[in-house]
Amino acid sequence: MASGCKDYILEHFSEALENGCIFPFFHPIYRTMTGKITCAEALARWSDPQYGLLSPADFITILEDDGLIFDLDMTILEKACKMYSDLKGAGHLLHSFSVNLSRQDFKHEELFDRVNQILASYDVPHESIKLEITESLMLEDLESFKRTFTRFTDAGYTVWIDDFGSGYSSLNMLQNYSFDLLKLDMLFLRDFSEQKKKMIASVINLSKSLGFHTLVEGVEEKEQLEFLRDAGCEAVQGYLLAKPLSGQELSDLFEDQPSLVEALEDKYYWNSIGQLNLLSANPLEEFEGEQDLYASNRVALLEISQESMKYVYVNKSYLDCIVELGYPSLEDLEDAFNNRKSDQYLMLKKMMDEAVGTGMIREIEYINNDVFYRLRAKLLARKKDHAMVALKLSTFDSDREIETAKEMLSYGNALFSTYELVVMIYPDSNTVNRIYTTHNLPVYDREATIHISLRKFCEAEVAPVDQERYMRFLDFDTLKDRIKDGKRGFISGFFRMCWVQERYNWYVARATLLPSAGEFAIMLTIQALQQKESDCVDRLSHEHPEFFV
Repeated sequence: MASGCKDYILEHFSEALENGCIFPFFHPIYRTMTGKITCAEALARWSDPQYGLLSPADFITILEDDGLIFDLDMTILEKACKMYSDLKGAGHLLHSFSVNLSRQDFKHEELFDRVNQILASYDVPHESIKLEITESLMLEDLESFKRTFTRFTDAGYTVWIDDFGSGYSSLNMLQNYSFDLLKLDMLFLRDFSEQKKKMIASVINLSKSLGFHTLVEGVEEKEQLEFLRDAGCEAVQGYLLAKPLSGQELSDLFEDQPSLVEALEDKYYWNSIGQLNLLSANPLEEFEGEQDLYASNRVALLEISQESMKYVYVNKSYLDCIVELGYPSLEDLEDAFNNRKSDQYLMLKKMMDEAVGTGMIREIEYINNDVFYRLRAKLLARKKDHAMVALKLSTFDSDREIETAKEMLSYGNALFSTYELVVMIYPDSNTVNRIYTTHNLPVYDREATIHISLRKFCEAEVAPVDQERYMRFLDFDTLKDRIKDGKRGFISGFFRMCWVQERYNWYVARATLLPSAGEFAIMLTIQALQQKESDCVDRLSHEHPEFFV
C-alpha cells in the first residue's frame, strides 16, 4: 500500500468495521513435543475494495497514532470468540486463541468490562483467551497498567509477553507480574549463529526459572525447530508449520485432520510437563543458580501406561549414553524396558511406580556393559492411565565414584547371597521373574502362568508333607490381605525343601509386598536355616504340629 494513504485508512476504517471488511486470520501455534495445534493467534486483516488484502503493517500504527486501535482490537477479539464458538459447534474445539492488546487499549477504562462482555456473549471461558501484550506496555502509566493487569489475572485470564527481548523491560518487572508465557521472535536472531542459539537458550532457561512457558514465533527452518525442541521451548509458530489461515481454512484443516487439535486434557498434561527445564544442571530439582547451558545433561521424557513405557523425548547426550551402555538404539532400550522377563524391567518398574506414586525423585544405580550409571526419575504430569516422567542419566566418571558404585554392587551381591532364591511375582499380570539363585534350578519362571510355575516348583523342591501348606502360603487371592493384616509388610513360613541335597532341610520363605503405584507386586525370598535353627524348628514341628497347618 502506498505510503500516502494514511488519510484513506482513517477515512474508511469505521466503514470497514461495519461492513465486516476487517477480520482475523488465524496463525496456528504448535506444541513442539507433539506437533499438535494448541492455540491460534488472531491477526487482523483488512480486505479493501481498492487496495485488496491489507496486512497489519499497513494500518496498525496509523490506527494506534489516531486512537482508533481499541475498536480494532475489540473487533478481532469478538471474531476470535465467534470462531471458538463455531469450531465448538462443529465438534473441532480449539481450546485457546490469543489476541493482541495495544498499549492504547489499557488507557480505556472499559477495557476489562468490554472483554468480559464479549467472551460472555459467545460463552468462551476466560482461560481460553490469551492476551498478548508487549514489554513497552509495562513502562507506560505503570500503576494503571498494574491495576488492569491484576483484574484480568484475578478473573482467570492468562497474559503473554509478545516479542520478548525487543523492548527494555527489567527482570524485576517480569517477576512482579504473573505472566503465563514469554513469546520470542526469531527475526531478531536472523543469522541463527551459535552465539544467537546461546542467547535463545538463555532466555528459555530464564523463563523456566521464573515459571513462564515459552513460545517462539517466526520459525521458518527445520534446524530452528529441532534446536528449540531440544532447548525445551514448548510451542512454536511460523511458516515452516503453517501460514496464517482464514477462518474457513482453519475450519477445513480441522475437518480434514481432527487429530491435529490438542485435547483439553492433553493441554493441561503438557503444560505441566513444560515446566521441566531441559537446560538446567539439575532438571529434576527446582532450578537454582548459574549453570552451563550445554552441560552434559542426559535428559529424557518417558511416558508410562499400564501396557508399556515409551520414550517421548531424548536429547543427544542421553541417546549417546545409551549406546555406551550397550543399546544400539532407543527402540532396543524400550524393548528391554517393556520385556517383563528382563532385569531392566524389574528395576525400572519398581522405580517408576515409586516415582509416580509419591511424586518424589527416585533413582537406581546399576552396571551395564561395564559402565556404572545412575538413573533418576521425577513425575511431571498424569492423565487417566498415563504418566509422564522426566529421566536424568548419569555415569560414574571419577575413580571415587566408580569405587563407590563397586562397593554398592558388592554389598547388594553379598545381601543376595544370603538367600537361596529371590523371585519377583506380579499376580495381576501373571508374571514371575527369578532375579537370583544359588542353585542350578530348572527355569520355573518361564511357565505359561504363575500358578504352573508355583506348582512345578512346589512338586519338585518342597517336601510332600509341606506342599499343601506351601501352596496355601502363596495363595495370591488372599496373599495381599494377609500381608497387610500382618502390619510388617511381609509374611513368612517354615518349609522343608530338598534343592540339590539328598535330604530335606528347613527353609524360611518370606513374601514381601513391594510399594507400588501400579500392579500388585511381591518379592519372594527363600533362605536356608542354620543347623541349630533347623533343629529347633524341626523339634517344634513335632511337639506342636498345630503351628504348621
